[in-house]
Amino acid sequence: MRRALAVGALALLTLGVAACAPDQSTVARPGDPVVLTGAQLPALRGTGPGRIVAFRHTYEGDTPRWTQVPVQVDERTVVPFGSNPTNNNAPGSSGTVYGQGSGGPTALQYADPKTFVGADPDSTFDGDDELVFMAADAGGQPRNGDATDPPGVVPGSGLRVALVDPRSVAQRAWMYLFVTDGSLDPSAGRDYVDYDFLLDSGEYKSTYKRADGPNPESSEVTTSTYRIGFSDRWIEDRWEIFAGSSTRVDILDGNKNQFAVNVCGRSNVTFADAEGAFVANIDGPVRAIRSYVGANSGPRTQRTHTMYRDRESIVTDLRVHAIPGVMDFLDYSDAARGMAYHSSTQPGGVPIDGAPDPVSTAPADWEVVNGDQGAVYTRTELLTDVSSVRQTWFYRDETNPPEAQCWGDGSFLGASGPSLVGGIANTDPVLGAHSTLRSSRTVVFAAPYGSTDGLVDAARDLTADLQRPLRASASPFRP
Repeated sequence: MRRALAVGALALLTLGVAACAPDQSTVARPGDPVVLTGAQLPALRGTGPGRIVAFRHTYEGDTPRWTQVPVQVDERTVVPFGSNPTNNNAPGSSGTVYGQGSGGPTALQYADPKTFVGADPDSTFDGDDELVFMAADAGGQPRNGDATDPPGVVPGSGLRVALVDPRSVAQRAWMYLFVTDGSLDPSAGRDYVDYDFLLDSGEYKSTYKRADGPNPESSEVTTSTYRIGFSDRWIEDRWEIFAGSSTRVDILDGNKNQFAVNVCGRSNVTFADAEGAFVANIDGPVRAIRSYVGANSGPRTQRTHTMYRDRESIVTDLRVHAIPGVMDFLDYSDAARGMAYHSSTQPGGVPIDGAPDPVSTAPADWEVVNGDQGAVYTRTELLTDVSSVRQTWFYRDETNPPEAQCWGDGSFLGASGPSLVGGIANTDPVLGAHSTLRSSRTVVFAAPYGSTDGLVDAARDLTADLQRPLRASASPFRP
């Protein structure tokens, strides 16, 4: 779909691209973020994050124009996990994820002064920090003789970041990074994502029950495209789609995890009810980050949500003793009735109506639920060195299932997602020799699709984009 929107523009630009460096962006990936580390941008290392700004260069007729666009720096630091406190009254201190204990396994984490991880000891943009902007904000290159520094920047501080779409190398764009003289804000006066982290108990460090939950909250992430709601750590239970003509109802019962379909001894509810801590809650102009640990006997198991203007990335790092398997599925609410479920194994779709339909158990490359309520695309990727684990696919649409539901509304409605079976070896570094298992789910919220063919084409196109992300390279910009 997004490529179709750019076909006309690309056709007009083809001859210009062949003849000279393009002066407008030809990249057609409006939802893609571009994330670069300090190691990839050595010229900016040592700069205060609040002094890095971004510009695109375009033309209005023959008039060159610099436009400041939002850029965000998220600092990261290596810290130990620490240990969960023995009781909820134990005071915390900065330097570990849990705010308790010392030593033990470490991991690179997002720094957050509002959690016990604390601020990055290096307050400048360093090698492991991340800089992010949106590909849609990029522009072209100045024509010969039109190169200048934009106002408000330190002369000679510029970096030109070239973007190339590996699916079509003729599609290119450029972003320009500078050091501001102090007169510019990195947000450029815009805010694509609003994250309100709202604990019912109050401020995190002084009120959060790190030893024994639950910790109810009414947190939400809002963009122009969607709203996501969280009611506790590990409990994501609200999706409202704002794109296009979407009806803006809450279609999500929950993002659910459990050992098996009929096993509720471990689920998101038990995770939230036990020990746990937040790594970071970051609200920036380009993205929001919500990261936390603690899943019963996997106290270092971690989930990180990264929210952009039209999408959410959910990365789960399993760190637990050997377990028989795990499910990670999306279960929709009663308000999702009337939508249809489509996937790479079921492209024609089946209705979400509480009546069972046969759907393949083969792993799906992509899934889409679609209706007047809006459309949600999902893709899940698994990275693991556990040779025994097998990925199958779970799908259920049943108003009154025979199994008790671990939490939520009691029904399976268009419930789908990967189920890992065959046994998962130890993934907790505290227990000695360990394997690794990371699951990464991308969720894209969109306007309703009017046809199945259009939906399938768009899903395949987006999947190909995710499989082949934009390539970025930086070089000095000298007017």
